[in-house]
Amino acid sequence: MQENEAFPSLRLSSPDALRPHITIGPPGEPIVLHSGPIDFIQNVQRFRADGRVCLAWLPTPQVRFEVPHLPNGVHPELDGLSLQLDDGTAISRGQVTASNHRIGSEGYSASLSGIVAERVTRPADGPVNHVLFLLPNFPFLIGKSVQYPEGSVRLSRLTLRSDGWIITLDAVADQKAVEESLSTQSGFGITHVGRLEREAGTPFAAAEALPVLDALACYGSFAAGRWTGPCLPTGFDAVGKQVWQIWDYFRTTPFRTCDSWLDSNHGEQFEDPFPGFMRLWLDKDWNDVIRTAIHWYVEANAQSGSIEGSIVLTQTAFELLVSSVLVEHHGWLSTGGHDNLAAADRIRLLFLWAGIPTAVPAELADLTRQAKADNWPDTATAMTMIRNTITHPTKKNREKFGKHLNGARTDAWRLGLWGLELCLLRLFEYRGTYGNRIRPHWVGEIETVPWAL
Repeated sequence: MQENEAFPSLRLSSPDALRPHITIGPPGEPIVLHSGPIDFIQNVQRFRADGRVCLAWLPTPQVRFEVPHLPNGVHPELDGLSLQLDDGTAISRGQVTASNHRIGSEGYSASLSGIVAERVTRPADGPVNHVLFLLPNFPFLIGKSVQYPEGSVRLSRLTLRSDGWIITLDAVADQKAVEESLSTQSGFGITHVGRLEREAGTPFAAAEALPVLDALACYGSFAAGRWTGPCLPTGFDAVGKQVWQIWDYFRTTPFRTCDSWLDSNHGEQFEDPFPGFMRLWLDKDWNDVIRTAIHWYVEANAQSGSIEGSIVLTQTAFELLVSSVLVEHHGWLSTGGHDNLAAADRIRLLFLWAGIPTAVPAELADLTRQAKADNWPDTATAMTMIRNTITHPTKKNREKFGKHLNGARTDAWRLGLWGLELCLLRLFEYRGTYGNRIRPHWVGEIETVPWAL
């Protein structure tokens, strides 16, 4: 949304948007972290050279170092080495990946490049007032209004609050250009600038911030339906002086358009489930369950292993949730009762606990036809019967697989993702709206989660 004369009050009431704490270029361009002299140590060899350290995105995200001109007589091996910067930053795990030698009109020259194979806190941890970070490949959502340096006002602020922490996300100033680049070329681009601070305003260290950013990476990936997470967190004191910077990133995959439960016109759908997510995330008995279930969800949404593999992944997540929710935490089933139930019965009971309808949705036309032909009474049966033809490839099941409508498998995949999204939102005790991936809809068309009706 652009500010104009019709909305003068919006400009006056809107806070300034967060600005990147590091110079960032267009999508795909490396982010330079250090440029200047670096001391290198490899075995007994020590040399000093001008180099550059950057967060490079392609072909995969990595913190890399480059030395375009090695000193005469220096011949590093393809092995590990350590790096030392003039501010005292020590990097013990560097890995040489390329050493190039060439002879040209100016004589012999050599260059060196490699990766930084550890998390680096530069120069050292210490108390800070707030942390700024960059977030790549996250969807642009409508939130609260913020004002950008060129004068525009946009509804791009998202705020997460939980456990005494506040996380603020603002879309980057060149949002439209980044969005167009990612949607047409894929790759990696910084979409948001984030700020982490304590609600009470008290100082904290990098060691305290990183677990919160880890939680944001998992939750943000669940919301986006693809892997994304904060990178290059930088701590500042109360007067805005940089105290430290962490050279690291959380898992991020190339941009791809994908469905999720999140509607881009409703930023509150991202904000409201977060406290419930954090409640479980901070519980040691739940953390691994939530982390693993979201892992299977994101991988299935990416069609890892194609449609068939993704069907298996969603039902692996269902089995995890059945065991954790119905046996370990709510006592709906004993261990023996769980083991004696068929897979379809377990998933059906999980949906009953969550308040998720079990009738095969009419919108899944091919799955509906297949269910009628094979007398599958509900979603749990349909999903497990299709899954069984994939995971148990006996001759009988291979014949069944060959007779199934191709669209029925795609429908089963969509159905599994829909059910998994809702089960997780139910675990987070969310009672708001969501975008239903099963029903064709426009952006902005939402519905209330079924257990809140």
